[in-house]
Formats: sequence, structure tokens, C-alpha cells
Amino acid sequence: MSVTDYIGRFWTGAEVMYGIIITMTFTSMLRDIPVVPDIVVDRLIIAALSCCIAWGIADGFFYLWERGYIIRRENTIIDLSRSSEVKQSAVSMVGEELDDTILRTIPLEKRQYLYEKLVLFLSSSGQRRSIAIPEAVIIVLGTFLRSAGASLIMVAPFFIIDDVWEALLISNVTGILLLFIVGYIRSLDRTFSSRVLFGLGSGLIGIIIAAITVVLGG
Repeated sequence: MSVTDYIGRFWTGAEVMYGIIITMTFTSMLRDIPVVPDIVVDRLIIAALSCCIAWGIADGFFYLWERGYIIRRENTIIDLSRSSEVKQSAVSMVGEELDDTILRTIPLEKRQYLYEKLVLFLSSSGQRRSIAIPEAVIIVLGTFLRSAGASLIMVAPFFIIDDVWEALLISNVTGILLLFIVGYIRSLDRTFSSRVLFGLGSGLIGIIIAAITVVLGG
């Protein structure tokens, strides 16, 4: 099992994008400094990396919290579905969960009929187990590695290349390339041309962000 199995492909890719965008925001501050002392570069890079580490860990715990809430809510629906007195409450809760999905295209009265059938099936199902420790570790560690890993890849040029401006250029190009990869992977179920377009769209986000930070003096 990977973190994608718990939070989905979209949010897994989003964690990488957050790391890239946060790091790019920090490193773009170097553009307006004519002469950059090594200590300034080091502190800025460490700050960017630390921010992404904190973001990844915090997001991991938020996903964990959300998953726990969803499991408790689903178990509540199952409990309610087994009682004839409060079964309608289960139907209402199922509606709250599903009304904001593709099912909203179905007329209300047909949705209600569908929800009642679902509650009938749920009344004979077992409750979902709570989150196991290995699952919690996968979620938190997975988000941490994606956010911090993306940041580490982007700041690596500053540790390898002495010229700050050259390192900044390579860092930004690397970030845009990573965004392309994220967009490409997110659309693996589509045609090759669509995957390329999604990748280019994600890369364009990086270019726009870089441009905005330059215009704002970042």
C-alpha cells in the first residue's frame, strides 16, 4: 500500500506541487539581492527546506485526522442503518456524502430511492476498522517525503553550484520539470497527448508562479 491508496492520486501530486511552489517562493527572493553572502543563501535554503518538511508532516496529520473522521462517520451510518427507528437518519447521512458526487445528476426522488437501497445493504455489512499504526505511518511519512523530497531536489543545485544565479536557474527549471511530471502522472489513465497536455499545464503553473514572484519583488 502507498500513500496514494489513502489520500488519492490528486492529493499525492498536490503534496509535491506544494513543496515545489513553497521552495520556489523562497529561492526567488535571491533575485533582488545584488551580492548574496553564502550565509544568506544557506539560511534561505534551510528555511525553504524546513518549511516543506513542516508542511509535509502537518498535512500528513491532517489527512490522518480526516481519514479517522470519515471512518467514524461511516460506522455511524452503518449503526443507524440497523435500527428501524433511525434508519431515515442513515439515509440522510448517505445523501450528505453522495449528493456532491456524480450522483447529483440524478433526479432527487431517484437518488432517495438509491440511498434507501444503499442503507439496506449497509445494515448487513460490518463496521470499518479504525486506522492501523502502519497505515498512519504510510500517510504521514508519504506526505512528508513528497513535500520535503520535492524541496530537496530543488535546493540541491545551491549545494553543488557556487554561482547563485546559475543554481537558481537550474532550481527553477527543475521545479517546472517536476510539475510537468506530476501533471503527467496524474493523467496516466488518459491518452499520451492528454498526459503531455496535463504535464505542460502543471509546468505552466510553475512559470506563472515564478513570474508573479519576480513582479512582486520576491
